[in-house]
Amino acid sequence: MPETGAKRYQNTTVRLPRHVYEQAKTVAVQSQASSFNEFVVEAIEEKVRRLAEAEIDEAFAQMANDADYQRNSVTLAQAFEKSDWEALEPASPEPARWMPVIDLAKPLKKSSSDKAAANARPPKTRSR
Repeated sequence: MPETGAKRYQNTTVRLPRHVYEQAKTVAVQSQASSFNEFVVEAIEEKVRRLAEAEIDEAFAQMANDADYQRNSVTLAQAFEKSDWEALEPASPEPARWMPVIDLAKPLKKSSSDKAAANARPPKTRSR
């Protein structure tokens, strides 16, 4: 029977060095967490979130050294340059008559940075 709204938990045992346990217990009380367990769960969730963000940041950082990505970015920026400036001008009663021209016969190359960013996923986690 599927659970509706209830959280699913996985019991586990973790061995901590005594000093880590003592520090965590002290901080958990100071943070006004409802329980030590809640504090540990939140700490693990925060660490997983940071690792996922770091992985995504690394994929985007690779774009700075990716020549294909840089060329594609310049091509797109040039194609939309006029419309970008028009967007900053006060509105006129006439509809815009200019559209960027992109040669669809030559598709943009997929750069290695594009592939890395598309494949960046948060680390796998076990269900609770």
